[in-house]
Amino acid sequence: CIEMLNGDQILLVYMKMMGIEYIPSEVMEPHLFVISKQKRDSPEKVTPMLIFYLLDGSLYQAPPLCNVFAARITSLYYIQKAFTTVASKLGKIGYGIKGATLDSKVTKETIDFKEVK
Repeated sequence: CIEMLNGDQILLVYMKMMGIEYIPSEVMEPHLFVISKQKRDSPEKVTPMLIFYLLDGSLYQAPPLCNVFAARITSLYYIQKAFTTVASKLGKIGYGIKGATLDSKVTKETIDFKEVK
């Protein structure tokens, strides 16, 4: 009978259950709750599946980590390309940083904004 179990015994019963479970992984009351969806295969083996966060009453699914890294790497490429373009244009009009030289092999590039999307 579950009414006669204490907290530790309830936890042991819970750990023996298999299947999909949702558990709070981070709590910052009252505004933010991070919830993990995971699959329990055995009492010791848990496979994380998704992360959700509840922010001020709205539920959001967190993107997979690989998508976050891919977006950051892509944005760094375009930032580097923009700095190279600006540096080459500044070099052409005679702006320069004291002690710095610009590569003479800088080629003029046009950015096709249809490619960026």
